[in-house]
Amino acid sequence: MGERLKVEVASFALLGSVVLGVTPDCFDAPDVAGRTSTSAGTNAAGSDAPVSPGDGQLLLATDEQYVQTFGADKAAQQGLTYEAVTEVVAQADSAVADNTDKVIAADSAAVAGDSGAAAAEAVSSHWSVVRFAGHDADGRYIPTRQGNRTFGWVHFSGPHNIHTSKVIKVAVSEHPERGSTATRKLYGAVLYDRLGIILARVKVVAQYHWETADHRYKLADHDDKIGVITAYCQGVNRCPDALNRV
Repeated sequence: MGERLKVEVASFALLGSVVLGVTPDCFDAPDVAGRTSTSAGTNAAGSDAPVSPGDGQLLLATDEQYVQTFGADKAAQQGLTYEAVTEVVAQADSAVADNTDKVIAADSAAVAGDSGAAAAEAVSSHWSVVRFAGHDADGRYIPTRQGNRTFGWVHFSGPHNIHTSKVIKVAVSEHPERGSTATRKLYGAVLYDRLGIILARVKVVAQYHWETADHRYKLADHDDKIGVITAYCQGVNRCPDALNRV
């Protein structure tokens, strides 16, 4: 009789544990179908490594970084050449600077006829307002000012489809390129895929002086710099939309 009572009491206790959702010590906890147990900071595959992006991801780098990563030969195959210049060479390289000025002049003429640029200028703040700034590899301060139809953010952002400061900041972070002078600095960046295929070549021209080359725009502080004159993608009128998404 006593043994039967003990069995009944034990059965009742077991039933109570199941009803209350408590697993008795004498049973292993069952696996719940479809549930994966992972620790904090671990993905479903059980690895602590972050998920790698797909091969279709696009990257942005300076011309200098691209050449360092893929080599000069591959860069040349992709239509990219890069050569950093010293200050001495920069001051003597006036022929290339003249060609750059011609490019800027042609670019300004094209933008001048853009009604969107005219509308943007109408609502723009003073041309000298700094929208953002960066520093090149030699420590030079390179601002991008509000500008107008002649130079600056208003001049190039809409017409050339560059709408993010990251593009300019990346480009000017390298050493000035061949063709730069004491007061005119040239920089470049490339948009490319993980295989090194270049999709866009960005060029940035900056005036490293307190007044523009045509003497039309001057800063009160002669230690200040005009900064970015224009930015564009080589070979096309408008940069690809993907450039603004990296």
